[in-house]
Amino acid sequence: MNLRLDFGVVWERWPLFVDGAWMTLQLAVLATLFGFALGALCAVGRRSGPPWLAGLCGAYVEAIRNTPLLVQIFLVYFGLASLGFSLSAFTVAALALTINVGAYTTEIMRAGFDSIPRGQLEAGSASASPSGRSTGTCCCCRRWNASIRR
Repeated sequence: MNLRLDFGVVWERWPLFVDGAWMTLQLAVLATLFGFALGALCAVGRRSGPPWLAGLCGAYVEAIRNTPLLVQIFLVYFGLASLGFSLSAFTVAALALTINVGAYTTEIMRAGFDSIPRGQLEAGSASASPSGRSTGTCCCCRRWNASIRR
């Protein structure tokens, strides 16, 4: 068996590979930044918001985490097109990835928030500081560290 690999076709189209890698990096950065912001808002809403907001954030997380990413991309692309929105493929990919990353980030941060013992919140409120301040100064940094380390 004589196998000869010819990379001539690959070298001819090298700029397309570079463009694809650049687009991948752009999508990754956009989805990470906006997904982190969305995830942080939903984690706070799920943990300490009103019951309707906690339920809405929980439904969002469960719906996104229980469907494949490709299905989500199709739903965003074809769903928005059927509603009359004409978006570029890059915008749809960034939006779908942001929604996906936001759901996973929400669950990661919520788990980090829940890992802080209840006694630490009680100790912060017993130190004669206002409730919001003790939560923010005493426990917030520890919560963020616990959710980032996971």
